[in-house]
Amino acid sequence: YPSKRGTSRYCACPQRLIAPSAFLLMVLLACGVWSYAQESPMSALASRSAIVVLGRVVRTNASEEPLLAANNATVVVRITRMFAGTEFAGDQVGRTATVILNKPGTLKVGAEALFFGNPRFIGKTLTIADVGELPAPRIKAGVIPPGLAQGIETRRDAPIRLRLAHAAVVFRGTVEAVRPLEAVEGEKLGEPASEHDPQWRLAVLHVVRPLRAVKEGEVVSVIFPASRDIVWFNSPKLRPGDEVLVLAHQPQKEELRYLREPEVLKRIKEQHVLVVSQPQDVLPVQDERRLLRLLQKTEVQP
Repeated sequence: YPSKRGTSRYCACPQRLIAPSAFLLMVLLACGVWSYAQESPMSALASRSAIVVLGRVVRTNASEEPLLAANNATVVVRITRMFAGTEFAGDQVGRTATVILNKPGTLKVGAEALFFGNPRFIGKTLTIADVGELPAPRIKAGVIPPGLAQGIETRRDAPIRLRLAHAAVVFRGTVEAVRPLEAVEGEKLGEPASEHDPQWRLAVLHVVRPLRAVKEGEVVSVIFPASRDIVWFNSPKLRPGDEVLVLAHQPQKEELRYLREPEVLKRIKEQHVLVVSQPQDVLPVQDERRLLRLLQKTEVQP
């Protein structure tokens, strides 16, 4: 408020004191800016998107997908760079794709933007259902903006974080042997409870590097579905000699009906046999640094 000289008593000058309420406001604003920096719009969109591309609009109200009628929300873009999605859509650089815009009618022919979305159709052409678009930033060749890199990493880490939440043991190990489950139990299993029979196999692993709840040199037995059925096609398939990262869990509710004999399940529990059934339950050793980073974050949380 005004002093006798008509000047403000509190200011941002180093020589003057700052009012406590103003100081608190500055702290809150700083925290808000920090939080925003950590979760920028670019990072937030990337964390929700399986596909991130840089593209230029070549046609509006258009669609290259026969199953998708053109409307004011569909545009055809020429992809100039892919940041995420090549693992399932292939390298689409130089090709055109149909984008279902998050905000219809906002882009014109010639506009360049970052498109964040998820695949709607993958065939002769790629169709992306966008969760958002951002004006194209200036990006040097071979460089990914920090916010974009952070969001892509968050997206890719999410399945592993989920498996870590369920994992009873985590380790790097070598597969010493693999054999049918019934040979271990000493009796023939009954008829499958489902047409999607997992064809359980038991793998014996030697712990090379313990990461959670095991010791170096320990022997750990896990079962995994060897079936190539559509339900189990992406499940881990272990072979003798493999060196892998293992995130093994106790049999879960949805898996119990596939462990067809109650006596088998009882013996599995008695022998402390664990399960690896999800794609991220077994990782290549090249992911060890990434796993360690995520494990560290998981272990320090209450």
